[in-house]
Amino acid sequence: MSTTTLIQQPFKRALLLVEEAFFPRLCGVCRTEGSLLCPSCALNLSNSTRQSQSCGHCGVRETPLGTVCFDCIGSAAHDGIFAALRYHHPEVARLIHLFKYRFVRDLGNPLGALLATAVLRSELPLPDAILPVPLHPRRERWRGWNQSEILAEAFRKNLPEELSPPVIKTLLVRTRFTTPQMSIRDKNLRKKNIEGAFQIAPKSTRKETPFDVTGKRIWIVDDVAASGATIAACAKVLKECGAREVFGIVVAR
Repeated sequence: MSTTTLIQQPFKRALLLVEEAFFPRLCGVCRTEGSLLCPSCALNLSNSTRQSQSCGHCGVRETPLGTVCFDCIGSAAHDGIFAALRYHHPEVARLIHLFKYRFVRDLGNPLGALLATAVLRSELPLPDAILPVPLHPRRERWRGWNQSEILAEAFRKNLPEELSPPVIKTLLVRTRFTTPQMSIRDKNLRKKNIEGAFQIAPKSTRKETPFDVTGKRIWIVDDVAASGATIAACAKVLKECGAREVFGIVVAR
């Protein structure tokens, strides 16, 4: 161990102690001190995971596992969207707001665990790979991290090891800087805003083992789906490259 490391370790521990003293961790739901999501609230949310899903495109008709309904087949590139929780529940919306807009990065772990719990209770067939929705480099530099990547990793870690598919972070890239989808109310404008924003990364730029999507079942992980336009835009690119099935897997909808 280097001298620099020996000096840094006590310093980091001191910073952590100061942080805990002046900025104690509070549950994002009940504000109890000790953790970002206390065991009681985590259990309540786990018990309230969605028992029913709606069409991954129109969001109106109830469908098994969030698959695209018969009337919407052909209208969207993705095959469905599975959501663990309902976004209109205030505690769910608050947790996602803290995670995404207040930059409480560590909330990704309990949110990923809730997502895994919901998926394991369902009959969704596991995929060949998990892909987080990519951020544009400009937005990721501003934020400092990609919330979908954090979720995807936490989600995978909470799946049984023997069933756990790989998380492929560098296959999809975002090539166009877009207005945040949550700030756009109109569904058609959301679709137009995100169209053409993604592409498959050139093999030379990928940091992971090359992955061929041809004939594969892919899950796209994100925090929230409203209109489903982002999932659909990612799916379009993947389907054009030969993916067999593309499903959105989100914390809330």
